[in-house]
Amino acid sequence: MKETSKSAMRRARDPSFQQHYFAGKGIDIGAGDDPLNAHAHAFPRVTEIVSWDKAQGDALRMAGAPDASFDFVHSSHCLEHLANPFQGLARWLELLKPGGYAILTVPDEDLYEKGKWPSPFNREHKVSFTICKPEKTLPGSVNVLDLVRAFAPVASCERVTLVRENYDERRAHVDQTARGLAECAIEIVLRKRAVPSAREMMNVASKARDAQESLRAWRLAVKTYPYRFEVYHGAMLAWLRWDLIEDIDRLWAQCIECLPDQHLPRLYHALHTIARGKIQEGFRTRESWMSKFGWQRRTTVQPPSTIRAWSGEPLGGKSIVIWSEFGLGDEIFFLRFARILREQCGAAQVSVVCQAPLVALFERSGEADTVLSVAQAAELPPHDYWVFPHAIPAHVALDLEALPKSVPYLHAPGTTGFAALTESKSKLKVGVVFKGAPTHENDRQRSLPSLSVLDDLFKVDDAEFFSLQKGAGADEAADYAKRLPNFHDVGASLRTMDETANAIAALDVVLTVDTSVAHVAAAMGKPVWLMLPFFGDWRWHYTRNDSPWYPTMRLFRRLPGGDWSEVVARIRGRLLMALTSGDANL
Repeated sequence: MKETSKSAMRRARDPSFQQHYFAGKGIDIGAGDDPLNAHAHAFPRVTEIVSWDKAQGDALRMAGAPDASFDFVHSSHCLEHLANPFQGLARWLELLKPGGYAILTVPDEDLYEKGKWPSPFNREHKVSFTICKPEKTLPGSVNVLDLVRAFAPVASCERVTLVRENYDERRAHVDQTARGLAECAIEIVLRKRAVPSAREMMNVASKARDAQESLRAWRLAVKTYPYRFEVYHGAMLAWLRWDLIEDIDRLWAQCIECLPDQHLPRLYHALHTIARGKIQEGFRTRESWMSKFGWQRRTTVQPPSTIRAWSGEPLGGKSIVIWSEFGLGDEIFFLRFARILREQCGAAQVSVVCQAPLVALFERSGEADTVLSVAQAAELPPHDYWVFPHAIPAHVALDLEALPKSVPYLHAPGTTGFAALTESKSKLKVGVVFKGAPTHENDRQRSLPSLSVLDDLFKVDDAEFFSLQKGAGADEAADYAKRLPNFHDVGASLRTMDETANAIAALDVVLTVDTSVAHVAAAMGKPVWLMLPFFGDWRWHYTRNDSPWYPTMRLFRRLPGGDWSEVVARIRGRLLMALTSGDANL
């Protein structure tokens, strides 16, 4: 007989299940071919049971199941199939109305698993369960009392029972659940407390008026919902506002502990470490996790299997190739490491494999001995090592306040060829890029919603603006060029990165959001005014208004909770100062 059927027979005799636990509308998670619905007649207070199994979706995330809408959640022998049962149970509790019950059974690791691991009777079990032992004896063992304690802020414990109905001690070495009526399970019943939802707690915490209030409110939210990544992320953003950097360190460590198999907690922890200035530590952490968990790299062509991956070995007299990874801006940023690998690490030859639009710029830079596009990767001659750009800082010690001099390392090929630029008599020629690629994961935050955000700048006398915009926003730039005498659409004529570099060379300053143009201009040593969201890419760090990576760059960040208008007001002040002094680097 199946496990739900066995437990239903036993529970039908128990007044608590009859009158309290099984009442109203419920959801049966992991219903399979033995659904609780088949026994609804035994529990007269049940009005409806929704069966949920693989066909309905993942039991860990329960996507599509409405929160706070069930009077009871039932799950028989499902929790042991989840790699993180704590995260699974947290999600199941969210489905309950206040006062609703979670009724769970899991196999006992001694009665069922016979104290062995992996499970001798079901190799699909990811964890084992025990009520309490003085020490952990099996590698995947979960103490049910720890499970109950973890959810004390959101649920009270009504019962934890070792169920051994019809279990025969004389046949302890066999799986007695396969046939007959034997149960070898731990039964858990939790009652949902009347607590605010995660979203409600986050909304309250976001209104904190000082650092201490923010710490208290977000810590309570994390304590109540420790298995929700978005709660940690919200706390991180709030604490950045108050410069609570060490508290963010501990926050991400706790997030990793609660969500050990998820990618984002580890990634954000590494990026936080880098952003706060611990460059090598952060990149080492990132690389160790990339290798341990096999996270997908953003590269269109894999490195050759005949060449060894570099992991910090001495490079004296050796050759190494930096491999294509991430977007154009990243590859421009990391080109500086070709010189560092040669001068600081002693490499005899440094090559670069990059995306096709960058080849001509990189060749002209002279930073690498050989430059190939990803399409030419098969033509790469033998090298001693290859390395992904983001792996280099894991093996090269860098002092953020004393980085090796590298800028300028990109150069324009020649004359502009753009009449509007060459004929301009304005005191200040300003390049403008206001949108990045819409496919970027943070584009909603980094791009301006419209070119009109910059309208106050376009009213400044003696400044002339030249749009370098391509792709998204190009139509809007073309329209502005028709309407404003001091606004020109150069982007429509740009076909290559070389032409972009030529246009940049003729400008006095480039005003841009975080795109590849920012990196081209800054790598050329051109003054760059970079507009950033409050929380941006790791390389801009947290609170700086300058960039240790690009000496001619100035950073203009949005304030927490603010909009772009305040940023534009500051840029307008800088623009007026530059017009007065004639120096955009001020």
